[in-house]
Amino acid sequence: MYKRVLIATALASTLLTGSAIASQHGMKDSSTPHMHQKKSDHDKQKKHFVKKVIDAVSKTGIDATQAQKVTDAINTFKQAKMKIKQQGPVCPLDAFKGNTFDRQVFKEVLLSKPEAKINARADLLEAIFGILNEEQRKIFTREFKAHMIEKTIKKNMIKGHMMSKGAMKGKQQ
Repeated sequence: MYKRVLIATALASTLLTGSAIASQHGMKDSSTPHMHQKKSDHDKQKKHFVKKVIDAVSKTGIDATQAQKVTDAINTFKQAKMKIKQQGPVCPLDAFKGNTFDRQVFKEVLLSKPEAKINARADLLEAIFGILNEEQRKIFTREFKAHMIEKTIKKNMIKGHMMSKGAMKGKQQ
């Protein structure tokens, strides 16, 4: 029990340290309160993903060595996200050459930043899987997927509710 608390504490401190660095970075870059709010929402999404990873990992019963490796993987993920942020907004200027417009270049440039973010997440999950043993991977997968399953159920419930409401109106007429 003590071991789990220690590991969870180490992982939580990693999360807090990274979010403090990210918020300081966000404060330097934002010039207006509205911009700061926008970045804050993005940081919440990032923390949300890291928090889900930490929650799932903490239930696997990892040892101190694995916890340090997970912490390192999370820090690598955060550094990759910071590098993506520092690159600034994506501007597809190369799509406009002379009197022509290159649709393919336009799409590639605009899709490069989301793809980099997705790759950073995939790298983190791949690193986590490399650290965990087979049994821990099963637990991690179950715990990590739980929020996605819950989200899907809620989404379908809302759709079902709306559709049944519409069906009810149709039957009344």
